[in-house]
Amino acid sequence: MSTAGFEVRVTYEDALRFADLSGDHNPLHTDPAYAAGTTFGRPILHGAFSAALFSRLAGMHLPGRECLLHGMRLRFVAPVHPPATLRVTGLLRHATPDGGEVAVTIDDAQTGTRCVEGSYQFGYHHAAPVEDAPAPETTGANPHAPVVLVTGGSGGLGAALLTLLGPSGLPWSRAGDAMDPLPDRPVAGIVHCGWPKPDNQRLIQLAASTREAVHHHVAAPLEQMISLAATLAKHGLPGAPLILVGSTMADPGWHHYRMPLYSLAKSLIPTLTRILALELGAGGRKCMSLILDIIEGPGMNAGIHPAILRKHADRSPFGRLITPGEAAAQIRWLLDNPSLFTSGAVLNLSGGMVP
Repeated sequence: MSTAGFEVRVTYEDALRFADLSGDHNPLHTDPAYAAGTTFGRPILHGAFSAALFSRLAGMHLPGRECLLHGMRLRFVAPVHPPATLRVTGLLRHATPDGGEVAVTIDDAQTGTRCVEGSYQFGYHHAAPVEDAPAPETTGANPHAPVVLVTGGSGGLGAALLTLLGPSGLPWSRAGDAMDPLPDRPVAGIVHCGWPKPDNQRLIQLAASTREAVHHHVAAPLEQMISLAATLAKHGLPGAPLILVGSTMADPGWHHYRMPLYSLAKSLIPTLTRILALELGAGGRKCMSLILDIIEGPGMNAGIHPAILRKHADRSPFGRLITPGEAAAQIRWLLDNPSLFTSGAVLNLSGGMVP
C-alpha cells in the first residue's frame, strides 16, 4: 500500500481532553474568552494533536501494525478551529525492507484548507512479514504516483538519470520562455541537469554581443534555477529536494577558465544552493548541489577529442573520468536520502582530481 488516509471529527471537548492528557492548558487552546482576544478569535487545536494524527496514520495505516516511528516533522500552515472535520492523507515516498518515509497532509475536509503538512520516518518493531512490507511505488501501475522532474533529459547525465529512475523520472524541459506544463502527479523532487552549451569566447572579446551572451549563459540559467525552486516550493511534496548540478569549471585553477561565461554561471550554484536551502527550508523542502568534473560519454562532452579526454583522465588518481551512470547514481542517492540536513550541502564529486 502506497497511500492511506482517514477523516476524523475534532470537537472542542477533544481539545480539552488532549489538554488534560498533555498537561498543556494554554488558554489559547482551552479558554474561549481568552482566545477571543487573540488574532485567532477563538480557540485553536494544539499543534501536538496533529502529531497524534500522524502517529495514528503510521501505527494503524501506513505501514500499520509493525510500525516503529523514528521521527516526524510537522509544519503548521493554518490553524484548526474545533469543531472541524480533518482529512489526514499519507503518501509513501520510499520504502526498503528496513523502513521508509511517508509524506503527510492534514486538510479541513469541509473547506479544503491545508492545515498541516510534514512527514515521518519509520522502521519495524519486528521483521516485517514479506506480504505486509510496503513496496516502493511504480508509476507504471499508478499514474498518480510521485515523480522526479529532470531538466536536460536529452543530455548524457540527464538521460542516465532518467534511465536509473525508470517510471518515476520525467523529463521536463524549457519551451520558449516557460517550462513545460507540470504533470498531474505529486512532485517528489527536481533535478536540474540542463544547461546552455558552453562558449569559449573570452570575456573581453565579447564586444557588441556582451549583453546577449551574458543573458544567455549567465542570467537565463540563474532565472531558470530560481523558477525551479519556486515550482518546488509550490508543488513539491514535504521534504522534496531541488538538486543543482555544478561544475569544477567554476573552481579557481581548473581548466584555466577556457569557457569563462560557463565558469561564471556555474560559480553561482554553491551560493544559490545555500540561499535556496534557507528559503525552501521554511516550507519543508530542500536544496543541494553536486559539483562534477568532466563526464565521460555522450552529452556536452561528446565532441571532445579522445586525446583531451585522456589528458583529463590522467588528472584523476583512478586514471579515468566519471561516467554518466556513476554521476546519476549519486543524484539518486541524494533523492533517496530522507534527511533534512542534506539541505544546503554542496558536494564536490571530482574524485580527488587535481586542477
